Amino acid sequence: MTLELISYSLQTWVNAIFGAILVGCIGLLPIFVVPNEETKKDKPYLELLLSVAVGSQLADVFLHLLPEAFAHPHASTIQIGLWTIGGLFVFFLIEQIFPEDDTDDDEEENSSHNKIKSDQSSTNIISTERKIKTTGYLNLLANFIDNLTHGAAIGGGFAVSSLVGMTTLAGIVIHEIPHEMGDFAILLRSGFDRWEATKAQLVTGLGGVLGATMALYYSSSSHSTLWVLPFTSGGFLYVALVKTVPDLLKQNDLKNSFRQLIGVIIGLSIIYFVVLYIG
Repeated sequence: MTLELISYSLQTWVNAIFGAILVGCIGLLPIFVVPNEETKKDKPYLELLLSVAVGSQLADVFLHLLPEAFAHPHASTIQIGLWTIGGLFVFFLIEQIFPEDDTDDDEEENSSHNKIKSDQSSTNIISTERKIKTTGYLNLLANFIDNLTHGAAIGGGFAVSSLVGMTTLAGIVIHEIPHEMGDFAILLRSGFDRWEATKAQLVTGLGGVLGATMALYYSSSSHSTLWVLPFTSGGFLYVALVKTVPDLLKQNDLKNSFRQLIGVIIGLSIIYFVVLYIG
């Protein structure tokens, strides 16, 4: 009997950790799917993906993370609200500590534009220098915490049964694909190159492994990690509304506005149908 329990426990751990690693590997998908527009002046596909990211992040907050937090048996509406505000405030503080220097970027762009004919070699050197915006790191932090919750869900699912674990894993995989595409676009816009963005997304995937480990180890006190859902919601709200939307609003012609609207609707719709039919 003891041997059977040990064997079942080992199988549960292997399934949960492997499932979390599989979800983390979705971060490899965008580099093969998203077209390379680094050398192009106009980046319509990137603009569309940024809009999809906004829609999927907002839908994730209001259709997935917060409803799941409120449905928890140990949930307190006031505490969930406070943790959501706390997530917003922490991300705001992080950006204040590590501010973006947009004015310097504009000055460098103008000066290099004026000198492009007289100092070609100098501008080539400047163009290779990329300044990564705080938006990218904030998005990575939010994704790491979000992956923590996904890993916890996977671990908790496999702790119940293999069937529950597999259905939970399938739902999270489908849920994560549009997220990873949008996150990849945010990282590219923030100054990461394609390979750096891919490596960064793989690193945030380790949050899933940590979450699965925590879920199995602290399975008897899952309410102690309830704060993660609203805190992540606050982070996603900050990245989507404070950082990404203003960047999209810089493109204010009718064609770009329509493309952005379509992207937001696509992001919202994908998460809506995933939550509605998969849960």
